Amino acid sequence: MDTEVLVENRIPDGWKLLADLIRDGFDVTVAFWAKTGEGGLWFLYIGSSAVDGGQFGDALWRVYCCLRTIRGSCITPSDIKLIHRADQAATDAAAIRDRYAANRVITYRPPEGRLGGLSTDEVCIYPRILGQLTPEQVMETVVALMNRPGVQQPSTVTLRGGREIRAIPYGIRVAAPGRVEIVLRDVDAGTDLPVVADDVMNIQ
Repeated sequence: MDTEVLVENRIPDGWKLLADLIRDGFDVTVAFWAKTGEGGLWFLYIGSSAVDGGQFGDALWRVYCCLRTIRGSCITPSDIKLIHRADQAATDAAAIRDRYAANRVITYRPPEGRLGGLSTDEVCIYPRILGQLTPEQVMETVVALMNRPGVQQPSTVTLRGGREIRAIPYGIRVAAPGRVEIVLRDVDAGTDLPVVADDVMNIQ
């Protein structure tokens, strides 16, 4: 499986899993996909402090439970490897992530085919997922923006997967039981964009 296929099929689902874990209070210090020597398979490595104090089993169970809530995810429990945040592979991946300081997934090929103690010829490192709003906070922010007097100015809306758009929220609707959508006016594209509240990471 090459990087292109990985991006198309599993990177977005990995981003959603990580964002949901963080929302639930699970520490994600760093996360990355690595193509290992195990038959050239890709695995999602999550470096976390949640494995401190011999709590590895409990931490892994929390990750699996969170994964099960993502409908249609193409990530399986066997794709995930949970490691301590002080693991050398985790610290090396975090250093690479912070060096580039990008808001997108970074594709990196270790020059010697190793990331810490991990043998890999390619990794895809997620950026920091910070400042994520809860669905309730998203709704509160949207309502506040819609009720603001005067001419509304575009806000920067960050969606899962790292996509950012300049948009003005102007509507809320219930698309299905338990599924609330925000209607955004994409000012650059000049089109309306309905977005599920759960898929909004931040509004600034």
